[in-house]
Amino acid sequence: MVYRLTWIAGIGAIALALGRVSRLLQPAESGLPWQVVVVVAAILGGGLTAVAKARRAPGWVIAVIDLVAMVLLVVRIAAPETTRWLLPTSASPGAIGEQLALARDAIRSGVAPVPPVDGIIAILAAVFWLLGALLVWGLRSDRPYAAVLTPLVVYLEFAVMDRRAAGWWTTGFMAAIGLALMAVAVDRRGAATGRLNGGRRLLVRTLPAIGVVTLTVTLATALVAVSAATPLVPRNGYLDWRYTGGLTGDYFGSVSYNPFVGIRQQLISPTNVPVFLATVSGDLHPEEIYWRLITLDTFDGEQWSVGKDAKVLAPEDLKSYEPSGHAFAGEVGTVLADITIHGLVMDWMPAPYAPVAVSSANDAVEHGFRVKGDDASLRYAPITYQGMSYTVRSQVPRPEVDALARRPDGALSTIFAEAVAANRLDLDPTPRLVTTRPAPDREIYLELPETVGPDLRWLAYSITQDLETEFERALALESFFRDGAAFAYSTDVETGHGAVDLEAWLLDPSSPNYRTGYCEQFATALAVMARAVGIPSRVVLGFTPGTLLEDGRLLVRDRNAHAWVEMWMGGQGWVRFDSTPRADGAGFGTGESLGLDLSTLAPDIDAVPQPNGDDPAPPIAGDLGEGGTATDTTPEEAPVGQASPGPASVWLDLALAGIALVLALVLVVPGAKWLRRRRRLARLGAGDITAAWHEIVDRMADLGHGPTPATTPMEFARGIGRAVEPLATLYGAVEYGPSRDADAGMVALAVRSLDGAEETLAARFSPWRRLTARLRPASLLRRRRNG
Repeated sequence: MVYRLTWIAGIGAIALALGRVSRLLQPAESGLPWQVVVVVAAILGGGLTAVAKARRAPGWVIAVIDLVAMVLLVVRIAAPETTRWLLPTSASPGAIGEQLALARDAIRSGVAPVPPVDGIIAILAAVFWLLGALLVWGLRSDRPYAAVLTPLVVYLEFAVMDRRAAGWWTTGFMAAIGLALMAVAVDRRGAATGRLNGGRRLLVRTLPAIGVVTLTVTLATALVAVSAATPLVPRNGYLDWRYTGGLTGDYFGSVSYNPFVGIRQQLISPTNVPVFLATVSGDLHPEEIYWRLITLDTFDGEQWSVGKDAKVLAPEDLKSYEPSGHAFAGEVGTVLADITIHGLVMDWMPAPYAPVAVSSANDAVEHGFRVKGDDASLRYAPITYQGMSYTVRSQVPRPEVDALARRPDGALSTIFAEAVAANRLDLDPTPRLVTTRPAPDREIYLELPETVGPDLRWLAYSITQDLETEFERALALESFFRDGAAFAYSTDVETGHGAVDLEAWLLDPSSPNYRTGYCEQFATALAVMARAVGIPSRVVLGFTPGTLLEDGRLLVRDRNAHAWVEMWMGGQGWVRFDSTPRADGAGFGTGESLGLDLSTLAPDIDAVPQPNGDDPAPPIAGDLGEGGTATDTTPEEAPVGQASPGPASVWLDLALAGIALVLALVLVVPGAKWLRRRRRLARLGAGDITAAWHEIVDRMADLGHGPTPATTPMEFARGIGRAVEPLATLYGAVEYGPSRDADAGMVALAVRSLDGAEETLAARFSPWRRLTARLRPASLLRRRRNG
């Protein structure tokens, strides 16, 4: 059989797969583009297979020939220096192993686009060699579906690896599937032989409305099932906190950060991959600047994420990037940063807190970014890329100790007043007017789930119970975590196997990595405990100050990736606090940056008392008013956030999804066949004898006894029973005779023959066999549709 359109569809499917993998690799820096190598491999695989098929070689011989030639090509690509006259030598296996190991690391931990290392190109050459060979073998062996669908399966694998927005690729993939199936149907239709194939039927008859209805109902049912199962999947999926494409040696890929910060040890050890370069000018020294990607305001018991109600708007739709209610009320420093992305690949743009203007020479960047409405974080939905450049003007808060150290009445708090009296601080002891303001959407930044237990709340309360202001309590909590004797920052803990419970990580010495971890654990703990004592807080994902180069530019690397906390101080605004006890100096706490001696300002926290049965329950988030004093609200009346869906709700959703799938299998196919039969009987009553014949043919096909192209109608009828022979005679007369018109007598005879045929099938096949046949979609998917 000649598959003209299917050849085009198969080549198009391979081209689609090649296009998708091109999003995963960077362009070749020298020599031939790697795409040329892959295309040549596909042509060689198809050509060699075509020659072998022309020589009528057995299938196993063709497979061996392709395998040997493909291995020679892989060796030539991955380790050319070890070959002699195109043949591998004893040094080839070791060299290939090294290249494949490098490729494995890039594939397993890389974020697109990664460099086209030789091992990856060799793997792709082998894959596309097989696709080319399979295309030729499938179409020359009358197996067209294997030829055209295999490249689409490979495309799906590349799509899974590609974490960027799919855009039109999804539409293209769906169109490719439809066109591939259509091409096979048309080619087979055109080459159909035998009278049972109805070769004179129009192409439109191959796509009846019943097939369209079946497909529509099936897709709708699948969507319902997916919607029911959606609550079972975490909002962040099952992705790690961070992905790296940084390889060893001189190879550097890309780095992406999942915008979720939690208690689990999931952060892969940081690398030296350059993330971005910045030229900074303005009121702050470049090495004082923290670079923010995004703030996270919702805690679900394990991790912080962006709230579901967060809005991302075009800058022209905003009066100012940061809403006036969130803007810092104290002194700010203006910073101008020219940023060039190097290895960062994600949809958030780094910027100093808080951007007030963004510009770029690139119109795509200039008009493509959006602003998160509560914190002025910058989102670039097309995803950042190497070489992307833009300029940000930011207003960076410069917290004033003199304002933060005062009570609402304007006087210094007791601890700060004592420090001034002892000449440990140089502050004006005279009371001053203090204007405080509540945090915008305060309840959002105090919300905690019920899983935050009383022991953790008691710990936070014990650390801060004798302090007068929110600033003092924030400093005490920050100092608690930065105590190097009690907590340890380590990159040696095994990722993915840490504590899953914040309270256990803090209070249970037997918990995995007890009080040891990365910034994600310390930021999570500080923000939760701040909320527990009534301080609005949010977690920030970004970068610590980078390294200042000799040319004046600031280099920020992957190892600078960091998470810290911002707390709302009523007299100022959002103030940064960093609880991670890093010994490398990459991050510094607010107390240190303000020059405060925390040993004299904070209470004795070396021996925090543990709760016992006689201790009263501490106040929880919401019990502390704006000024920091306890209110009369009882714990039962205090807001503690929304509870996560319970197990019963989860299992109910799962049951609904299962029921939807069962209904799709049990009802859709039989229902489609019932509608088809109704339509055919109506056509039979109007004089269309072929409708009855097609019904019997489809019934037999579903039972596994459909006709072959070489079978005549009478031969097929005799294989069923004598009751079908009159219908076969009538079908032959109207289908192949001089007239296609059937009179009333012929229609009546066809009806009796159809009834007799169905009685014969009921006697010949068991009820179970007939039931399974009703569930089989074989006749609905036949390449020749007959209404």
